[in-house]
Amino acid sequence: MYQSEVEMYPDIINWLTKDLEQRFSKGATKINVLDTHDSDLSNFIMRLNYQKFFPEFTTFQIRQDITGFIEYSDRVDLVFIECKNTSLSLIHLSQLIGYSCIALPIYAILLSPQGMGNNLKKLLQAYNRKDVLEFKPNRSIQVIKWDYNKKDVDFMNSVI
Repeated sequence: MYQSEVEMYPDIINWLTKDLEQRFSKGATKINVLDTHDSDLSNFIMRLNYQKFFPEFTTFQIRQDITGFIEYSDRVDLVFIECKNTSLSLIHLSQLIGYSCIALPIYAILLSPQGMGNNLKKLLQAYNRKDVLEFKPNRSIQVIKWDYNKKDVDFMNSVI
């Protein structure tokens, strides 16, 4: 198992890179997946020279753990991943909803090898409140249990 959240990042970056390439490589000109936990998103947008695609980028003072940048000729789409090395909670979900409402990724992922905690699981599965995952029409958060051994999603215990 992972000793810390940061230890998860290389495996998750590798997985997300492959996933995004499989989904978007036909139309995209470039796909970058970066560890963005230690600097504001606005700094990465400047480093990658994406300012023209995000007019409000200076307000992106958020630090999600991993960001996928899907570059097209006329835009750049974002994908966020927030990793936790504990059971996922409503607080973790709220944090990612906040980040997502600010920068509007095409989707976001809340991920942990421990999966969902009791309250989050009860809200999403027992009460079927999947509406709380949508941060904008047709844009939502996926709650993923990460399989450490397979280095992949545990689909049976995830809400995608």
